[in-house]
Amino acid sequence: MIHFDKTNRQILTSACLQCNDDCFQPPSKEVPKVGCCSYSPTFYLLEIKNMVQTNEVFFQEYFLNHPAALIEPYSIKIPAIIHPMYNSRPIQQGLTKLEQDDLRQSYSICQFFKTNHGCTLDPSYKNSVCRSFICLSIEDDLTDKRQKNLLSWTKEIKTEELNFQKTHEKVLRDLNIHLQSNPTAVVQYLQSI
Repeated sequence: MIHFDKTNRQILTSACLQCNDDCFQPPSKEVPKVGCCSYSPTFYLLEIKNMVQTNEVFFQEYFLNHPAALIEPYSIKIPAIIHPMYNSRPIQQGLTKLEQDDLRQSYSICQFFKTNHGCTLDPSYKNSVCRSFICLSIEDDLTDKRQKNLLSWTKEIKTEELNFQKTHEKVLRDLNIHLQSNPTAVVQYLQSI
């Protein structure tokens, strides 16, 4: 049901194609069924390095110059697209902030998701969440051994990204450069390693 793609360091399952998890169902038939790809991914230095070392033009166009990109000093978030039905639905009073966020997310579609295909990103460009997330409805059907594998793989993926981020963010801080003030210098640094 799940397997670890060692080449691309990601956990994969074909079960996502027929997502039945209640948490990831669209609020209406007009909203595309995207499963957990309703997420607004944040890309860290590891993914940015992978992009600029293999396809800097892609990074420039789809990340750095993206009109909705939220560029932080050492990461870039690409907000999900909100389906137009979100703004035309009846206003629900009395929702907590968390409930409002969950409702909005149910109308959201990752900008890198393509219907009948899934994620369009090169696997090396996916962040650790996208490479490791498996929903509870799939996880609950796994054997104990597979659940332990899942935990180990997830830890490995997240540790890789965290260690890379800590190491290279420190170097960039010491050089006094970041994506907001001098993205060209950050790109040159990441291409050099």
